[in-house]
Amino acid sequence: MKKHVLYLLLLAVTFSFTSCSALNQLAKSQKIKKEQEAKAKKNGGDNLNSRDVYNPNGVRYRDKVFNEFDVIKNLTFLKGDPTWDNKTVNLSIDIYTPKNDPNPKGRPCFVFYYGGAWASKMKNGIAVLNSEMAMRGYVAVSGDYRVGFPQSNGALLCLGNPKKNMPEAAFRAFQDTRALIRYLRANADKLGIDPNKIYVAGGSAGGANAVNVAYLNDNDIPVEIKSKIGGLDAVGDYKNVSSKPNGVISLSGPLIAPPTVMEKQNIPVYLLQGQCDELIPWDYANAFPYCSPDKYPMVSGCHAMYERLKQVGEKVWFDMVCGGGHDAFGWGFVELNKRMANFMYLVMTNQFRTGEYVFIPQVSSCPGKTFPECEKYIKK
Repeated sequence: MKKHVLYLLLLAVTFSFTSCSALNQLAKSQKIKKEQEAKAKKNGGDNLNSRDVYNPNGVRYRDKVFNEFDVIKNLTFLKGDPTWDNKTVNLSIDIYTPKNDPNPKGRPCFVFYYGGAWASKMKNGIAVLNSEMAMRGYVAVSGDYRVGFPQSNGALLCLGNPKKNMPEAAFRAFQDTRALIRYLRANADKLGIDPNKIYVAGGSAGGANAVNVAYLNDNDIPVEIKSKIGGLDAVGDYKNVSSKPNGVISLSGPLIAPPTVMEKQNIPVYLLQGQCDELIPWDYANAFPYCSPDKYPMVSGCHAMYERLKQVGEKVWFDMVCGGGHDAFGWGFVELNKRMANFMYLVMTNQFRTGEYVFIPQVSSCPGKTFPECEKYIKK
């Protein structure tokens, strides 16, 4: 079982933690996925780690119009950030840009955050995502944030009190996400970024970082947490600079609140989630449902957010994966990058519209279980 745990955590971009029973289900779906990827690769398709085709005649920001990229490693943007165990840490980013860019100023910025349940840093695959986005013409940034909380290492076994401790870790991550947005916007000219085109994305906890900084405010922070760590803009510099993203991408990342707290912010949103997500609910319920009731905090899944954002008049797109698990976007980095880039391109060209799309995988992660939103698409 330990080998399965290690394998799954290293392979997935955003796997966090799960129980032995859930791991068996994940291992089975992972085996099926690997067989499908091998078949696709044999037939000339893409596998999980493949790169998109270079197309110099394509459309910048939508297609891969560069075939090389530059990267600046370990650029510190936040120093002396207080951690949960009374220490401090410096946070740094990697910045990817297209090599020999003839237009190195005023470029849109894509920030991607790794997952890990705010307990650890699951960075596998992030470099591929960001370098591919850079070769589409973006300034791509690997977001960083504080992780850890009391007994976070025991989350795999449902130990400790994650319902109490995980939200505090999440709000620390939201503070760091806002601090990075302010840093990028304040240094936009130096970094060749358009300060009005900063798009924040992530998977699992990383996706939660993106959506929560856009829709939560200081009044949404529990009093006991706010008294301990301060407000959402309590850390970092450039306090007079806006920390509002210009677009949000959440891949299986939840809102740490009921969906009703979401009000229109005029922020375009792209959501993606599998209906059989083992860790994050489809609507508003406890996270990590395999643990005992109320062991983990209540969160809003992508379906709940989608319905609420439509209700308040926000422009939002939802990719639903019928039968997909927490790694629902695991059909390949190529397709994922294409969809994220297309979202940003449509936003920048004022073509983005509210809507949804349903993916039907060859094999469901939860056979026999369907949701009303997907039932009409599934042929039995």
